[in-house]
Amino acid sequence: MTKVLIIGAGIGQIYLVQTAKKMGLYVIVVSPKGYPAIDYADELFECDIYDYDRIVEFAKNAHISAVFSDQNDLMMPTVAYVSEKLKLPGNSLEMVLSYCNKEKFRLICDEIGNPSPKHISVRNLSLPENFNVPFPWIVKPTDSQSSMGISVVNDKKEYANAVSNALSMSKHKQVIVEQFFKGKEFVCEGFVYDGRYYNLSFGDRVYFKGIEHPIPCQTIFPSSLDSCIQQKIIECEEKFTRKVHPRFGIIHSEYLVDTEGNICVVESAIRGGGVYISSHLIPLSTGLDINSMLIDCALGKKVDMENWIKCKHRKISAYLCFTLPTGIIDDIKGIDELQLIDGVKLVDIRNLCVGDLCEPMTAKGMRKGPIIVSAHNRAELGNVICKIHETLDIRVRTNNGLKGIIWE
Repeated sequence: MTKVLIIGAGIGQIYLVQTAKKMGLYVIVVSPKGYPAIDYADELFECDIYDYDRIVEFAKNAHISAVFSDQNDLMMPTVAYVSEKLKLPGNSLEMVLSYCNKEKFRLICDEIGNPSPKHISVRNLSLPENFNVPFPWIVKPTDSQSSMGISVVNDKKEYANAVSNALSMSKHKQVIVEQFFKGKEFVCEGFVYDGRYYNLSFGDRVYFKGIEHPIPCQTIFPSSLDSCIQQKIIECEEKFTRKVHPRFGIIHSEYLVDTEGNICVVESAIRGGGVYISSHLIPLSTGLDINSMLIDCALGKKVDMENWIKCKHRKISAYLCFTLPTGIIDDIKGIDELQLIDGVKLVDIRNLCVGDLCEPMTAKGMRKGPIIVSAHNRAELGNVICKIHETLDIRVRTNNGLKGIIWE
């Protein structure tokens, strides 16, 4: 039986493991113990995902035929390193870092003329010299994800704390400071094969209100974004792809669009969008199973991208996340009933118990959910969301009495 190695065993790898097994593959996951995708795999190789050479040695002895992962930036350099060392189909480590390292990504965008904010890299708490950009600034680690370590800095007084926080979240202790660009965020999902970019879909982002750093509560496919602006973004994606020339992979990008139609790239990643975007939302919206395509490419199979990329259908898909007020959970009702709502495809509400402490949400990873939904049109989607809001009831005992779910 053909053996494949999946780096990581988080929630984002569960569907990838399931897809590989449906394809008749023997699946080994590389991960420390305690992660959810382990239960779905054939075998666990218990190892730190950053222990590159140990993983290479294991993969060599296990006669692995392919190495891949999805929905997590932190796994992708390991995937590249191992596949390179074993001469398996994959992308070079240098190319992958063009996406995963935010400073490298910004420098390439500058070089090729893709719209990107002014920026500077720092490694200490001193105010950067020669960065003559008015506040506010965005401060973030060059090698983190899920909004971890990101802050909006409004003046010099806030700068040191923001950099200190970002450095604590950076494996390589490097931070990037960027000009703040005000606009609405959209996501762009694509696939690269043999150095050519293929767009899959655009999605709209809806944010929680009253939070300093924007955190999405919903992402909805397909997008309402003007088609001319979509084309401008696709041209940016194509330009970046031609520059770094990945062999294959899912591409997840985020762009800001201001009121005048100007665009600014937030970031791109050579992996599928998290929160089930690549595994569920794109297949539900387009009919395209991009995880199986990723696996075929990793196995070195020749694929007919021109035929595959043709959209099988066009539906609405979305994820819904929520947060809770600061306090102690007093009551939980309706989680099981959510699955009975027509249009609800997946409910992933984990680790919520009466008596739990709820803390303020400061990063994407602190959201509750998601709930994955599908509909034929936006009006139907709205009806499904209303039913979800009516069904799920979580009460939190706060300093100001009992409070309910915060959906936006």
